[in-house]
Amino acid sequence: MAHSKRNTSLPHFTSYERGLLRSTWGTKRSVIGRDSFLPFASCKLCLQPARSPVVSCSTNGDFFCRECAISDLLAQRQEIKRTEREREDAKKRLAEDEERVLEEARLKDLHDFELVSMGLEARKAQKSVIDGGGGAGRKRKAEEEDAIAKFKAREVEVNGTRKKVFELDDKEMERVAREERERLKDELKKQKSESSKSALPSFWVPSLTPNTDANEIAANKAVKLAPICPGSSEKHQHTYSLKSLIEVHFTEEKAADGTIARVCPSCKKNLSNGLKAMLTKPCGHVICQPCVNKFMTPHEVIDPHASKEEQEQHGLVLCYVCETDVTPRALGSEKEKGGDGGADASGSKKKSKKKDKEKDSVRPGLVEVSSEGTGFAGGGGNVATKTGVAFQC
Repeated sequence: MAHSKRNTSLPHFTSYERGLLRSTWGTKRSVIGRDSFLPFASCKLCLQPARSPVVSCSTNGDFFCRECAISDLLAQRQEIKRTEREREDAKKRLAEDEERVLEEARLKDLHDFELVSMGLEARKAQKSVIDGGGGAGRKRKAEEEDAIAKFKAREVEVNGTRKKVFELDDKEMERVAREERERLKDELKKQKSESSKSALPSFWVPSLTPNTDANEIAANKAVKLAPICPGSSEKHQHTYSLKSLIEVHFTEEKAADGTIARVCPSCKKNLSNGLKAMLTKPCGHVICQPCVNKFMTPHEVIDPHASKEEQEQHGLVLCYVCETDVTPRALGSEKEKGGDGGADASGSKKKSKKKDKEKDSVRPGLVEVSSEGTGFAGGGGNVATKTGVAFQC
């Protein structure tokens, strides 16, 4: 094959390689047609019109079938437990390997001590002291200076003379033992690395390529603690749970052709991807956004002709269908009624339990229903992206 097609010397792609990049390799993007969009209120898992529809979480309006959502939650919970078990097993294996390495280091240190006591290693030690110059000498000198500084830090001045304060408590013994273990581990790792250099001269050969420890990778792997909503994107992931599922109640009417159409309860328009809709929580009614802005948004000025009850409800956001209070509130903003303000143990426990219960429950508010499509109304994406790796052949 000619070099004009697949060059191996230029830092940039040739025309032929750019054509391969567009057709085969690299990140590919494609515009989705109208026929590929999911219809309004379709399940994100089974891609069918949602049966017993629920919204996955209280902050994103992703529709799911109740059965599909519960099955996905169970599957993700089982996967989380399995990953946690694998992580714990990997940590245990790492601890066992570390203990074995420490035992080998202790045995080696004991063996070296026995050789030195018999005079077999004295000549070698003297030779290393004589030959030790340059970087090794400077390093040894720095270690000696650090040891002297630490020694002086433990001295106190009494009657003009400095005396050493002898301290040997549990912390000091633990520190010395820890430093000794780290020193033995570092020496053993250094010896293994030096011995492996001669054994692996051709590291690029697949059979001789050194690999990483699988146990260390599994032990340090990040584990998700909560199920991830299948409707979320990779860049903006959010969690959901069984308690956060909101049952959706549509207003349905029979169309002229005999089919059941889901409409807005106010203007009776068909709900589709071309019309933005809002979900009220916790009641779960779906109303189009223009009607929400027109009928549910509270007025700034109180109507003087309104009744006393209506004036008391000023500033509240009420559901158009069932008149449930859906005014957004922050966590813990509601004041607790009753009590004399005492801060006893039972009262603090009750408050903490109530706070946890409020955190798990669905708070009132309005959620924009997610839909697919483009333009002013849809606000969704119409580009599908497949990520790939581009490289020169």
